Amino acid sequence: MKLTELLKKISDLNSELKYDFDVNGLAYDSRKVNQNYIFFAIKGYKDDGNKFVNSAISNGAKLIVTSEKSEEQNGINYIYTENVRRLMAQFSCAFYDYPSEKLNLIGITGTNGKTTTSYLIKSIIEENNFKSGLIGTIDYISSDNKQESSLTTPESIELNKMLSEMVNSGFEYCVMEVSSVSLVLDRVFGLNFKSAVFTNLTPEHLDFHKTMDEYFKAKKILFDNLSENSFAVSNSDDQYGKNIISDTKAKKIFYGINNKSDYTATDLKINTKGISFNTTLSNKEFNFKTGITGRFNIYNTLAAVSVCYELGFKPETIQSALEKFNFVNGRFNIIHLKNGADAIIDYSHTSDSLKNAIEAAIDLINERGEKGRVITVFGCGGNKDKTKRPVMGDIATQLSDYVIITSDNPRFEKPEEIINEIIEGIDEKNNYEIEVNRELAIKRGIEISESGDLLLICGKGHETYQEINGVKNHFDDKEIVHKYNL
Repeated sequence: MKLTELLKKISDLNSELKYDFDVNGLAYDSRKVNQNYIFFAIKGYKDDGNKFVNSAISNGAKLIVTSEKSEEQNGINYIYTENVRRLMAQFSCAFYDYPSEKLNLIGITGTNGKTTTSYLIKSIIEENNFKSGLIGTIDYISSDNKQESSLTTPESIELNKMLSEMVNSGFEYCVMEVSSVSLVLDRVFGLNFKSAVFTNLTPEHLDFHKTMDEYFKAKKILFDNLSENSFAVSNSDDQYGKNIISDTKAKKIFYGINNKSDYTATDLKINTKGISFNTTLSNKEFNFKTGITGRFNIYNTLAAVSVCYELGFKPETIQSALEKFNFVNGRFNIIHLKNGADAIIDYSHTSDSLKNAIEAAIDLINERGEKGRVITVFGCGGNKDKTKRPVMGDIATQLSDYVIITSDNPRFEKPEEIINEIIEGIDEKNNYEIEVNRELAIKRGIEISESGDLLLICGKGHETYQEINGVKNHFDDKEIVHKYNL
């Protein structure tokens, strides 16, 4: 595609070009630039793309999009803009021929529950014999193959490329987790969402957003940009559930357990084998059950039911898909231990998700009607939101019978210092111990567990690495459990 043709697709862009050329690709990383590429010089939080403009030109860039004016080189086009990321998103949509408009794109945002809800929706879509892509925390599925995720929501270039691959592979749907950071950084700008889902909002990413109000505003961007032809699905039981879709042009749909909703879950049943609930669809009550457990998963499942029924899928196919659905990797996965206890691997790494996981474990023990303890193993990630550390320490020791505080992904922080900040939130409780080595902490949890206990191992879930000083070393909580399950 000629540059002049590409520019015509982007509205409100007036730029004088020195010469035209066939655009072969887009990049914001100068190392990925090839001949006849467009390079976007992004000022990031860690580095500045403007430092690599010369490198990009040497590699073949013929158009530089930047916010900084500098000495221009002969034979190179320049476009100056205050918002390079947004213009990059516009170029990405246009270069890949607006793939989101050729798919039924479903976006899911919220602090917790995005991944499970996305897999549930995808499974229902496929039960109805449609092909669905997936973009999220665990996997990217844009063709018949899948790749491990690097970002929950990729940058706009990779995002539109994947959506284009889905279109070319005959996919009709895509289910996407939409992070708050991606919304602020315009990664999904210009995408056409058929539907957007709000799960919940609790403190997270405050190192980036600074306040809950700014965090809320970031999530709200997704709903504010929906068209009149789309629909918004929101959790009526969450304190932000109504306000987050207050200004949307889309049809408003609410789901919940406690507050008035379009889709309400009743007759809840929760045990180690799964969950079930009833809800009314078109004046008829239906029962839905699935193999994932925990009260929080009733919300996730109800959200999926709401979306898919609004999409026009029959209740019977929704029921069938959910009954076949067993688990999402790293989300409250139960492993039976030989000593009669159960280990649970969960990704809960926020204060609210940790609280939900522990309360779900307590519910399971109470449902059994037997004596049993909740033993929680957890830590907090380094170089991330520090405000949640003492809160999580308080939650873990208040709700659990016993806690082993350990390392998560310390990154460039000292694990001992992270643990000290966790301990600052513990008030007059002595039901915990410290074991910095995560493998030994899990081993210790297994050793002290007894028949009927639940050993809740939180923080890493699906991850198969532990990041220490910038190096990702292989580490899998599930593998460690199996190693010491003797």
